[in-house]
Amino acid sequence: MKIGFYIKWSKGSLNSNSNVLGDELYGESICHALRKVKGIKFAELYAPNYLPNEELDVMIYLNGTKPNDNWAKRHISYMQNAYGEGSDKVLEEFQKIGYDGYAFISKKLLSMHKNSGFSGIFLPFGVDLDTFYPRKAERKYTFEVAYIGNDIKGECRTTKYLFPAVKYNFGLFGNWEIPKARLRFWKNWRKVSEYKRIFQKISQGKIPQEKVPVLYSNAKINLNCTAQDCVNWDVITLRTFEVLACKGFLITDRVAVAEETMKDCMVFTEGDEDLAEKIEYYLSHENERKIIAENGYEYVIKHASIEKRVKELYSYIEEII
Repeated sequence: MKIGFYIKWSKGSLNSNSNVLGDELYGESICHALRKVKGIKFAELYAPNYLPNEELDVMIYLNGTKPNDNWAKRHISYMQNAYGEGSDKVLEEFQKIGYDGYAFISKKLLSMHKNSGFSGIFLPFGVDLDTFYPRKAERKYTFEVAYIGNDIKGECRTTKYLFPAVKYNFGLFGNWEIPKARLRFWKNWRKVSEYKRIFQKISQGKIPQEKVPVLYSNAKINLNCTAQDCVNWDVITLRTFEVLACKGFLITDRVAVAEETMKDCMVFTEGDEDLAEKIEYYLSHENERKIIAENGYEYVIKHASIEKRVKELYSYIEEII
């Protein structure tokens, strides 16, 4: 079987000066895992700058791109993004496109989809254990608190779930530059949100991808700030699994399904002062951190590997084809 995945942005974000595309990284990790599955001839990630040169058995679209019948015999939408306008609204548009199959990272969305007369599968994020595993100590990445991400979560969630970490040795990575055009719009520096001014100053920029698991393994506390749409639709983020796969200790905002299924694997916070208090507490309670991190590691190994996910995906593809 020949399987393709398609992202709407150009490939090559790791080697560019722009932001790293999470969709590209995740697509590549799925392809890497699928190539190990018996019966799959090849699995490849495609993009506008890298198109298929032969007909595939199935193309799986990661960003809701309209299917191209010249690319594949069957077409599947994998709804794995967060949307500012709300995933329920976006789902209605995807249903109108008319894919041959649908996959979801949210059980709530899948249920809504089925209630509308469609079929699909629940396919939550899975972590590539060949990449994300416990690493040796590297002094450069031994922070008290760490976070990797760009300024995309909005002022409310960023201030609530990330900003309290500035009081500590905070390893902040990603794109936190304030666009010059936006500065002109705000007229002057004083009108820029406090977190933007401080995060731009302390951010260490783009982290080499091979050092991401090193950071997760070495930081005493890793933070997770979930997009509001993912909170609304009960999604456990890929970052959650990646941190835990490195035996990293994680403090995260509240997502109902994570609290139900992984309550002993991480620490949940209300943000703001509650986050500051928990950072303070766990920095001085190393043994508790290790116990919780070990629980998270064991959970991911058993339940959240990319290998487990691709087996479920492959079974679904066989049904469609």
